[in-house]
Amino acid sequence: MALRFRVWMPFLAVLLVLLSIATLLIYVLPAARARLGQYAENLAFFRAAAAANAVAGSEGSDLQRELEPIADAGGGEVLVIDRQENIVAQAGERLLSSPPPEEVLRSAAQGERLNEMLEEQRVAIAPLVREGTLEGGVVFAAGEGENIVYQLFLRSGIEAAAVTAVVGGGLALLLATLLSRRVERLTAGARAMGSGDLSSRIEPGFDDELGELAQTFNGMADKLQNSFLRLKEQGGTMNAVLNNLAEGVLATDLSGNVMFINLAARSMLGFGSEGPLGKMPNPWEDFDLPEALAYCAKNQECLEARVRDKEGFFRVKLERLDKFDDHKGGVLVVIQDLSEGQRLEANQQRFLANAAHELKTPITTILGASELLLTGSEDDPEVRHRFLNHILSEARRMQRLSETLLRLARTGADLREPNVEVVDLNGTAREAAERMKPFAERAGIILRVEGENGGRVWADYEWLEQALLVVLGNAIQHSERGSKIRLCMESGAVTVEDNGSGISESDLPYVFERFYRGKGNPGQGTELGGFGLGLAICKELVERMDGSISLVSEEGVGTRVKIELPEVGESV
Repeated sequence: MALRFRVWMPFLAVLLVLLSIATLLIYVLPAARARLGQYAENLAFFRAAAAANAVAGSEGSDLQRELEPIADAGGGEVLVIDRQENIVAQAGERLLSSPPPEEVLRSAAQGERLNEMLEEQRVAIAPLVREGTLEGGVVFAAGEGENIVYQLFLRSGIEAAAVTAVVGGGLALLLATLLSRRVERLTAGARAMGSGDLSSRIEPGFDDELGELAQTFNGMADKLQNSFLRLKEQGGTMNAVLNNLAEGVLATDLSGNVMFINLAARSMLGFGSEGPLGKMPNPWEDFDLPEALAYCAKNQECLEARVRDKEGFFRVKLERLDKFDDHKGGVLVVIQDLSEGQRLEANQQRFLANAAHELKTPITTILGASELLLTGSEDDPEVRHRFLNHILSEARRMQRLSETLLRLARTGADLREPNVEVVDLNGTAREAAERMKPFAERAGIILRVEGENGGRVWADYEWLEQALLVVLGNAIQHSERGSKIRLCMESGAVTVEDNGSGISESDLPYVFERFYRGKGNPGQGTELGGFGLGLAICKELVERMDGSISLVSEEGVGTRVKIELPEVGESV
């Protein structure tokens, strides 16, 4: 476990104080003690000399009175020794042994000057001279003043060391606690930012170095947050764009591992809408996609191919990427589904063939009938009437075909906005039903209108009526004699339901495509001549009015078509 500020800083402060005091004791105290010793030595000899001077002119009781003040002031013992080593007078504390050491008596009797330690007792001797004659000496034994001063100095130093250590340690603990808390805030904030929480901010506290560091962290977090938000927005936009493309887009690294793939490519390559990515599959028999990727990655020569499978026709284009994600390079693959275009082209060709056939038949009939009229007997009214009916019927058939082509051209080229207004859905649906009733009665079909809850909707009246006529025409065409067709209105929607031949399951996905004609021409109206355009045009008209159209059918059971439009009160 790492040591904290609040642990090691007080310990370090106390240790520094103790080291300082130890240095003081080691180097300063010996010098102080030496100076105290020198002072005590000089003071002892001075007191001994002062006592000698004081007693030089005194004798008897006067001698004792002179010695006592000196002994009391010095805190020691004063002895007067004559020439015969006898103690003449004595005052003060008894510091020397009784009798005093012989060397002290001898030195004092001989008038020697002496100042030294005798058995841990400082003794000073000064000669006693009276009127120029040596009469012995004065002995001064110093008290414990020197040792007391030294002990006081030593004890004061130790006490000062203890107080300094406690105060210094406390201040260091306080400082360490403050620093530790600020550093912990910095650490917690940096850890939160490192874990991705860029909204976290650090309280700077004081305006010092740590405060500047906290502000720097906050500024860095602001910039990173803005950068990540921009990257996220750009990434979201890019993903939305790529996932809504009809083309499949994917990218691999140089080893062929899929690093990115959009939804269209997942569907084309069989990855599913979700799931793990890995090595590139090989979905086509006539084109080895993994081999083409490896060749493109290695040789930087990429190709474009058109491939087929059971479900469709695709164009595959490969492009070398110098750098991709965290990799040194990769390959971009774009897959375009050409199946719908081919199917549309086939339907158009089929439409042209059907249109040519439909034109050829009435033209041939009209020509034949005209020739017979020109060469036949003009006196036979019955034959003439029959041929004229043939001409009229085929002319109407050609008229329906031309109207179909004209309506198709108008729908594809009409870029105007619909004339959206408030329309009574009930009334419009009933008018369309009334227009189609003669056709239904002629076919022996019952057309019934139900419901009065359609309400008012936003729509283009002309476009809505045309769409309803197409749907009703389809229902009549594919219903058998004696069957029923129901036109139902409900809130903002109208439904046309029949129990006719229905639409096969294989044809259902394509009923709203132009030119598509399934088995038995399912789901396409008589109105438009059966060329696979009715529901396609109907869907385009409804969707351009911000509505929707849906179809549910089952072969042999019937078909249900529902048109929904924005009700009044909703946005258009």
